[in-house]
Amino acid sequence: MTTTALKKELHKAIDDIDDESFLRAVYTIVNEKKSQFDLSEEEWKEVELAQKLHKAGKSKSFSWDEVKNYVKSRSKK
Repeated sequence: MTTTALKKELHKAIDDIDDESFLRAVYTIVNEKKSQFDLSEEEWKEVELAQKLHKAGKSKSFSWDEVKNYVKSRSKK
């Protein structure tokens, strides 16, 4: 199912639901997801610069395993 089709199905399903507590739960989930990406214009520019440097090979990056190992080693101290 495409993203567009999924959205349409969700719209239809939500229109047919009268359970207020369920609808509030869905509303909370949607708002939390949406607010995760509420960055200022300056913050977005910083993200875009970091992506540009990464793609150009001009910044250091780490694999997920490297990150996990680093965190584990720091937590043992």
